[in-house]
Amino acid sequence: SQSALTKTLRELETQTGAALLVRASRGTRFTPAGKVLVDHARLILTTMRRAEEEVRRLSGQEIATARVAVTPVVAVTKLGGIIHEFQRRHPQGQLDVEIGTLANIVPRLLDGQLDLALGIATPEALPADLAFLPFTEVRLSPVSRSKRFANREVSWEELSAERWLLNPAPGSADQVALDWLAQKNITLAHPPTLCRSPFLLAALNRSTDLIALCPTQILEDSFWGAGLCRIEVPDLPPRMQLGALTRRHTPNSLVSRDIIDISTRLIRSI
Repeated sequence: SQSALTKTLRELETQTGAALLVRASRGTRFTPAGKVLVDHARLILTTMRRAEEEVRRLSGQEIATARVAVTPVVAVTKLGGIIHEFQRRHPQGQLDVEIGTLANIVPRLLDGQLDLALGIATPEALPADLAFLPFTEVRLSPVSRSKRFANREVSWEELSAERWLLNPAPGSADQVALDWLAQKNITLAHPPTLCRSPFLLAALNRSTDLIALCPTQILEDSFWGAGLCRIEVPDLPPRMQLGALTRRHTPNSLVSRDIIDISTRLIRSI
């Protein structure tokens, strides 16, 4: 009932010593402290559900399942091999796989909607609640469908005057590249088009002359690299780490550990 809920919330406020709700004429909303408590409560509930699934799986009541997100470089190069090996080890298992960028993967990993993620990241820029296990390193190169930059070396100063397509989330490859350019006293002349969808990134790469940054492994793929021209520049941004992201304070399930083991072997061969 409403009175029981109100009583519980007041008890929580007394217990935590912080106001959790702001009550106003327009309604009630969570305070910053209340939002933190809700996030932790949601993660606890998700962890309990996953623990129950794990116990049922170990007792033969449920199949092996995992919810995994990957960034484009993993999807293009090694996801097929990971799925094949998972199915070999777990013939009746099921993977729930999605593709994303760091900007939309990290929140879903933090709140327990994902079991793990495989992708490019800067470990020190990730939230403290996430752990990162590196597998290998990748290089980023500027690309465009435009032929204006073909067959010549192009300076970063010249490229900075162009229009760009980026997804500069904290810890992302694009943000690392922007920080690296800033150290060279180079800033983009125009606000970039921001895009958090891998599908839209790929579509816009092929339908506009916007400059983007792309892992060299994607460029080398005959399908995904088609129509993109690598722009020759004097130097490239620092190598980025490619690895597994998991929640630091939540035990990985046996299935998740199995996927990490598979990915470690396959992705290190990139």
